[in-house]
Amino acid sequence: MSSTVKTQPTSMQMTAEEVARLSEVAGRLQRLLDAWEKFVAPSVDSPLPNSEMARAYQADLRDPYQEAFLLLFAAQDHLRTILMVLKTGPLPGFSLYTLLRAAGEAEVRCRHLVDRQLTETQRLARALSERLHNIEETRNVDTDAASKQYYAGRIAHLEQRAVANGITSLRKNPASPPSAFGEPRKKLTELFGLYLKAGSTAYRYLSGYTHSMMWVVLQRQREAQPHADPGVSYLPTDLQVPVFASVLSTVLDLFDDNCRYWLGLAGYPSDVWENAKKGAAG
Repeated sequence: MSSTVKTQPTSMQMTAEEVARLSEVAGRLQRLLDAWEKFVAPSVDSPLPNSEMARAYQADLRDPYQEAFLLLFAAQDHLRTILMVLKTGPLPGFSLYTLLRAAGEAEVRCRHLVDRQLTETQRLARALSERLHNIEETRNVDTDAASKQYYAGRIAHLEQRAVANGITSLRKNPASPPSAFGEPRKKLTELFGLYLKAGSTAYRYLSGYTHSMMWVVLQRQREAQPHADPGVSYLPTDLQVPVFASVLSTVLDLFDDNCRYWLGLAGYPSDVWENAKKGAAG
């Protein structure tokens, strides 16, 4: 039997339980975003004296914190768009997952930089690897000779900074340019496995929607509905509220922790973030 998809997201009817679950997670998202805006965003320019962040700023080693803040900003930007859609509707079947994957990617990469167990040298090494990866990606876009020379100079500069801070340059072979600093750069699937409760499975699930893969629809074969043609059935594409709410909650757990870690690196006690969330709720 063949299958086709239903294309009417506005006709979705939610149960009372689904409405309550979505309202609960949307409320938490709102509180986190309010607390981010009022307390985390301003802290980038005002770390407390003698905090890890302040000392890095003074030593002109801002890289990990600049990158981590950009990732935090990107995550909240995607999460804020999710909240706007949840508030206004209708609920799309695919695109909320795409936004959630983008937020999750930013969050796991941010966690890799703000991990409180790292030494500042390890944190800098990871930041330099991130910058190296960005240069490599940019070189795939800017392919002219002048750009090639410029980016080679930027990579050499990164390696000079690594050497100056006692960080080892890793190479695939002795003649190749550095591939990472301090430790091999982890893939996104690895980072999801390390830092997100649902692990790399969540990444692959979200990626299925992002890339419009057929399997994300076919997995709902049990919900198939009859078609006028007996050889065809309808497959639903409406949002699976319990699944989406569960994955969103997991990503919010990571965003919550990252904000707390960030403020800790800026020298603020852990209860500052907890109180910020409570204050935002009011």
